Amino acid sequence: MYKLPIRVAVFLFCFFAACPPGAFSAGPETIRHKVVAGDTIRGMILKANCISSMSDYSRVREAFAGLNPGLTHSELLKPGTEVPVPVLFRNKGCLDFREQRVVRVDFESRGAMEKVLVYLDGPVLPDVFTLRQTQPVRVVCDFDGALPDAGLQRDVDVRGRMIRRIRLGHEDKPFKRARVVLDVDDAVAGRIEQEFFEQTSLFVLTVHEIAKN
Repeated sequence: MYKLPIRVAVFLFCFFAACPPGAFSAGPETIRHKVVAGDTIRGMILKANCISSMSDYSRVREAFAGLNPGLTHSELLKPGTEVPVPVLFRNKGCLDFREQRVVRVDFESRGAMEKVLVYLDGPVLPDVFTLRQTQPVRVVCDFDGALPDAGLQRDVDVRGRMIRRIRLGHEDKPFKRARVVLDVDDAVAGRIEQEFFEQTSLFVLTVHEIAKN
């Protein structure tokens, strides 16, 4: 049985300060992958590793981040460049490559924290990054290889103290992905945490209020 929740440490980050590169010990086995148009980080990891759980995936994704500290999400991949991809798992039952769906997005306010819950029909762990050059500041969750269900509301004014608005979109090119964007009030929003509940394919992003002195 998988232990829940699976906490994805590599994706935890400070909201207004870029995370310092982690100190990684002698690295894992790697392959060199030449990027072509349409490649995604998730796709490269799944092709190089026979992954059977999201905890396996999170370990490889953390190793990938250590090898490629500037590649926080797939949009930064440049065709023609070579990228080291870690190989941690072989000869196991592999995750399916089939297209996944975002089937529901909820918002919850719990005192000094606010949560966005993204329900999927299969295991897709997103790349999460912030756009600080915009106002309001935006937190972006890219679910590579996934698309939103057609009936989902695409723009919701949740009017939280930290999370003000949630937008849902998708792209087909250069690769399929669902994108969940949070408009966040940078005056009160602080630490961000992520969890993935594997048995229910639920991704939860929690925004904590800045601690008051």
